[in-house]
Amino acid sequence: MMKHIIVLLACIAALNAYAWNGVGHRAVAKLAWDDLSKKERAAATALLKQHPHYSNILTADVPAGVDTNEWAFLTAAVWPDLVRPAKAGQPPKPRSVTKYNVNPHAIDLPFLGRGETNRGLIRDFKKPDPDLRVVMSDAIRTLQNRKASAHDRAVSLSLILHLMADSHQPLHAAAMVTSERPKGYGGGGSLLVRNLRGEQSSYHTYWDSLPGDDMSYSGIVAYANALEADPALKKRRLPEYRKNRTPAAWTQESCETGANFAYAADWFRIVEARDLASGKVQPSEVPQVTPAFHAEAEKVAQRRLALARYRLTKVLKSTW
Repeated sequence: MMKHIIVLLACIAALNAYAWNGVGHRAVAKLAWDDLSKKERAAATALLKQHPHYSNILTADVPAGVDTNEWAFLTAAVWPDLVRPAKAGQPPKPRSVTKYNVNPHAIDLPFLGRGETNRGLIRDFKKPDPDLRVVMSDAIRTLQNRKASAHDRAVSLSLILHLMADSHQPLHAAAMVTSERPKGYGGGGSLLVRNLRGEQSSYHTYWDSLPGDDMSYSGIVAYANALEADPALKKRRLPEYRKNRTPAAWTQESCETGANFAYAADWFRIVEARDLASGKVQPSEVPQVTPAFHAEAEKVAQRRLALARYRLTKVLKSTW
């Protein structure tokens, strides 16, 4: 298979965190699908029919009244999450599925936590290789290589559909480092917050859920339509779309958003799940997002997803 796409699981375990939920991933794919011409959709469909999990995953649960080809495309955008091993209490997944769970979904770009002055932490920070931008760059090359196998090109299409959105999730790029945690905080997965309803989750999960929780086809379409209808999210209103043209630049955007907004909010405090479990901190110390921050975070998420949509469309249109 293409260079770097298959990597050792041990090298990527720390990076294999979830990103945008199914609503976000499928909405980006839905908008890209709508951007494609009839001929381009047919080419994408023909390729996905060569996907190793076309029947048992991509088209296994097509909603009533929804076009099978479109649903396969939308499901391909979440496929890299669906091949993860089953969680505790869930039915096990066959090796023929989980063997594809070998690609990093993130890239750790370090920045200093609030009040930290030791810049040596940045110099000494160890970034895994390969990372999201390497895998996505290789997947784009493989997809556009007509001499590559249909299997590799179909898998690469799924990776691109998924990782394009992941690369625009701020906590999938920004790695906060401090003297206490020189290896970083795992994309916010070890940090606890409470949402507006007071429900506790990791900070990473909070960001993942910003597109909402209506996973139905109608919910996905509604969110995609909202992104499409927002004048502020038109391509001409997104100068970074024209300025930044590579996976490295896209992940740098996400890192800066994480450092300058997600982790810089006045309400944000470092509370680790392990400290709560050990009793070192009390539940009352878990910080709660403010309404003002949440409203702005939703706008930030929408902008990041809109950029992912336009960049995904450009990659696909340059393929067919």
